[in-house]
Amino acid sequence: MLNTKVCSRVLLAVGIGFTNGLVAQTLEEIVVTAQKRAESLSDVPISISAVTGASLEKQSIDSLATLSQSMPNVNIFEGAIDSTIQVRGVTTGNNKGFEQSVAMYFDGVPYGRSQLVRTPLVDLERVEILRGPQPTIFGKNAIAGAISVISAKPTDEFEGKLSVAYEYEHEESQVLGVVSGPLSDSVNGRLTLSYRDMGGWVNNVQQNRLEPQREETYVRAQLAWDVSDDLAMNFKAETADFDSFGYSMENLRPQGGFGLVFGGPIAVDTKEDWQRASGDVFSKNSMENFVLTADYNWNDHAVTSTTAYVEYDTSEVLDVDYQKQLILDGTSQTEGFEQFTQEIRFASPGGERFDYIGGVFYQTEDIVVTDGVPLGSFLALAGPPVSFLNGTSWARDYEQSSDRWSIFAQGDYEISDKLNLTVGARYSKEDKNAKRKLALLGADGNPGSAQVQGLWAGVLNVYAHDISGSRDENSFDPLIRLQYKANDDLAFHVSYTEGSKAGGFDIRSNSAPGTATLAGRPAGTFEFEDEEAENIELGVKYSSDRAQVNLTLFKTDYTNQQTSIFDGTLSFFVGNVSASELEGVELDGRFLLAEGLEFYASAAHIDFSYTDFKTGRCGFSETPNAGGYCDRTGYTAPYLPETTANFGANYEINLSSGLVLDMNLNANHSSSYLLSTAHDSLHTQSSYTKVGAHIGVSGDDGAWRVSLIADNLTDERIKVAGVGLPLTRTFVGLASGGALDGIAYYSFYQRPRNVTLKVDFNF
Repeated sequence: MLNTKVCSRVLLAVGIGFTNGLVAQTLEEIVVTAQKRAESLSDVPISISAVTGASLEKQSIDSLATLSQSMPNVNIFEGAIDSTIQVRGVTTGNNKGFEQSVAMYFDGVPYGRSQLVRTPLVDLERVEILRGPQPTIFGKNAIAGAISVISAKPTDEFEGKLSVAYEYEHEESQVLGVVSGPLSDSVNGRLTLSYRDMGGWVNNVQQNRLEPQREETYVRAQLAWDVSDDLAMNFKAETADFDSFGYSMENLRPQGGFGLVFGGPIAVDTKEDWQRASGDVFSKNSMENFVLTADYNWNDHAVTSTTAYVEYDTSEVLDVDYQKQLILDGTSQTEGFEQFTQEIRFASPGGERFDYIGGVFYQTEDIVVTDGVPLGSFLALAGPPVSFLNGTSWARDYEQSSDRWSIFAQGDYEISDKLNLTVGARYSKEDKNAKRKLALLGADGNPGSAQVQGLWAGVLNVYAHDISGSRDENSFDPLIRLQYKANDDLAFHVSYTEGSKAGGFDIRSNSAPGTATLAGRPAGTFEFEDEEAENIELGVKYSSDRAQVNLTLFKTDYTNQQTSIFDGTLSFFVGNVSASELEGVELDGRFLLAEGLEFYASAAHIDFSYTDFKTGRCGFSETPNAGGYCDRTGYTAPYLPETTANFGANYEINLSSGLVLDMNLNANHSSSYLLSTAHDSLHTQSSYTKVGAHIGVSGDDGAWRVSLIADNLTDERIKVAGVGLPLTRTFVGLASGGALDGIAYYSFYQRPRNVTLKVDFNF
């Protein structure tokens, strides 16, 4: 059963918020489409957070990673070779073969690959984040939750806006332009243009530049056509380039004999001072998206068709030894992705005793991934035979194609005036085919000799191979929920949901299954199975003109959990090697205390525990068992604080001379958490509270606004993820003949203090 003891450990916080336009006298209603119907946020019996596009613009939030910093039990960040979305401690892992555990949808279209986390947030109506399994409406791979991003739509009256922003600490410039309005009696259009450029804050002394630099260009065009009284169509075309140069990372916390090898003339900087040294790093991404949505009114029933094509290409150069020595400099990877989806939904009129929604969904996709890892001249210092690896490399190629279709339905039956029953389910079937080839090359670029092959295997645990496979699977994910409305303001709900995430193929393993590996290292992997979850939630929602409070208690069990394990050298291995149990509570509220004065707060507490995870990677201070693993059963997940909270204070008042003043003070709190997938207790982020604020002056007609937006005012150094520096333990052992062991770590950081001047014009 659900453990309610966590209620007493919730960090309760209260703040103040505001709305746009006239000074608020009642709480602004937020309408969401979490269940594919327009509903008030306070009526949806799901643990959900929603942020309006106006709020995103006021706070100058332009990425999911930044947005997640103010959402309890949600964590999104960009790493060295992949991006991570985590909800309630459940995440996908850094392997491009994984489906996302948290489904991302942009205007109803699934964005299933992690690279698309980096898509800029521009000119939006709102963002909805749903916690817990959401399979019925959002599909098979929403096993931990779903993120729905909704673009602002064309308007039937002419309007436009121009926003210009500049942040002086990191030399960040942003420009946004929007024009929307009628093109004819039946056609409206909207054009959105955005550009962002940032200089960074970490000094890479080897490259003589600040990092991470950003350059983003985004274009969206929409046409909305009222074909007839019963048929409306919307066509959207998007293109974006989002490039980054360098990392927001540093090396830190040397342990054991690390300094004896990586000291003196080859010293690795491990001081946290916003300075580092490494080779060149960049990630260049281009994305295109075309969506045609048709809404047809058939006898007061809504029939919706969504047809979409998404593609992106990524080219990256990495220095994955993360320091100045020429070890893994010039590592490269590319990713090409194409996806076609078609969904047709059928929904009853709504407001009846029995309402329903159902449909069919089809998706086909192709992905091609390459990576190449060269070994640099630092190996020459190790002497023979390791020095013979200098100039050699691997080249890996991976291809995957998949087809998925599903059928889903959900019905809501009003048992009585106060009691409502919801039953839903989705059946999915998927076929995947994949192949992976890894070649070991000599210094001349040709296939390596037997000696080269043996050294790669014996020192770095990398083996040449050429394998392929195919798999098909199906799943049935049900939902049942009861909602009791005590009165017009107060409602309770309880739900049971099952979710699933597709199995697949491992892109990153450096050896094939059955390959003999180094002693104490995991065997190679290729195929992994699907993952399952069972979720129970209890919820309370209260809503009135001046107060809204939502409380959710949850308990989720994950089985056959997909896990990626780093072997401590260069290899990652994937398998269904863990199971977990998590339970907790989530609370949020808004309170209008006076005209123009609104309090808001959100908080969460979670108890996460692996119930079966015997093949975890060991931290530096631990001794592995006979199989080379450390048992992580009973451990919590990485990147997961037990307690998180967000609260703030906003005030809006009409001044003389037709001016409006708005002010905000906000804070995000987090307890401590592990930074490493190795669950290394030496590498953690301590608890922190990050403070932000903004102040704005605008005309009472809404035609213009000037504002200052500040984030991380106390300049906290906040680490989001990290692990041991690659190969350092290997080199310490080689240099000392096995007599010493040593390591240092690296971490990625949130942005330090920044203050933005923003000017908005609306016409």
